[in-house]
Amino acid sequence: MNKEPITTTVKRRLRRKLTAMGKEQPFIIGSLTKIHRRCGNPNCRCAGANGQKHPAHLLTTKINGKTHAIYVPVDMVEEVREWCSHYRAVKAQIKGISECCEQLIRMHSKDKQARAKKKRAAKKS
Repeated sequence: MNKEPITTTVKRRLRRKLTAMGKEQPFIIGSLTKIHRRCGNPNCRCAGANGQKHPAHLLTTKINGKTHAIYVPVDMVEEVREWCSHYRAVKAQIKGISECCEQLIRMHSKDKQARAKKKRAAKKS
């Protein structure tokens, strides 16, 4: 069976995925999380034991195995949410590209083994 058309298809798919990577918007690694915290003002509604805390957003990310958090200002929350979403899309694209490359390696190895087997069979004849 000729594997050339399948290899060509995988290479074409790989090129398509790589060109798609160039079209992405800005992205950031991490997760946007919403927390509730006290502001520190003793006269604020949040100061009491059962006081209602203020919402805040943090971008959490892992650096050398440790979780780090960055405060995200209210006016940037939607923008950072989009960046996180774009990162997940880029990550999925990278996974797709990696799968194509892995498939090419496996197909090349099988083709090489098949050619070697044919060569040995031809020598015996």
